[in-house]
Amino acid sequence: MNLKQLSGQHPEYWAALNPVEEVDFEPLSRLGIALLMKREDRLDARLSGNKLYKLYGHLQAAQRQGARCLISFGGYYSNHLHALAFLGKALNLRAVGCVRGHCPESLSITLQDCLAQGMELEFLGRQEFRALQSAQGVQSLRQKYPEAYVIPEGGGEAAGRLGCEMIMSAVRRQTSLANTTVCVPCGTGTTLAGMLGNSLSGESFLGFSALKLGGRLQEYKDSIARQVEPRACGGHWDIVDEHHFGGFARVKPELFEFMKQFEASTGVLLDPVYTAKLVYSVTQLAQQGYWSAGHRVLVVHTGGLQGRRGHKELMSIPDQRSMSGRQGDI
Repeated sequence: MNLKQLSGQHPEYWAALNPVEEVDFEPLSRLGIALLMKREDRLDARLSGNKLYKLYGHLQAAQRQGARCLISFGGYYSNHLHALAFLGKALNLRAVGCVRGHCPESLSITLQDCLAQGMELEFLGRQEFRALQSAQGVQSLRQKYPEAYVIPEGGGEAAGRLGCEMIMSAVRRQTSLANTTVCVPCGTGTTLAGMLGNSLSGESFLGFSALKLGGRLQEYKDSIARQVEPRACGGHWDIVDEHHFGGFARVKPELFEFMKQFEASTGVLLDPVYTAKLVYSVTQLAQQGYWSAGHRVLVVHTGGLQGRRGHKELMSIPDQRSMSGRQGDI
């Protein structure tokens, strides 16, 4: 199935394609903790797991408006811009990426992919980047690109969480959630908010922040709670922010060593921004006795494997691939 055909399906269809698998990871299994993984990384590598889900509602809104151009925001290795570039080409829509930072002498491999798909790139200083995402900034973009639909950074807001709700529906069909904690990596918190908006009483969730929150933890939790509204949140949830490794998109040798251990043991590739930090944190919590033996931890693998290409430390991992997942013609 090509990208145009895939993007034309309902998120419930995408979620049904990707299984919940049990992953044998010795540091957890010897504690009696079962690790399960919802393999959204298998949907399509170019659309980076949960990115297509977060774009679903925005694409619906753009179509209603008759938009012929999609504009959004991201950094040099943005999975979101990468997905938008491929999707724009597949749907024959103009795509514009507003990139945080000045144009480097050598583009990241992610931005090279974006250009190859026909995305137009606008490089912005950090202050200009933030200003352009304000209401006034978005209005200026609409004036510059009259047929454009502007998507928030990361595909957030209410439209972004619509597709993510369907991940939860598929999880329930694929496995029991009794004695299970569902673990989701968080940036904007949109994926977690969507899943919480489709949660039931008795279900348990932990969101693992890729951001260095510090004293902003409660503010971050409140922002996710606002995203869930007005949908009822049946499940219990909390945010873990202890293993961010210095902040968003920052890594340390300790994380790379953990990734090598996990991937050599399980054969499952992780991305260093989200899922690696999540699995590392889950392992730490288990070793600290957070869960008792017999508990199950279900990790949502949100893809993003294309971002591995920006880290030379990951090239030594066995069976290293630049990207993986279902791929077909554009």
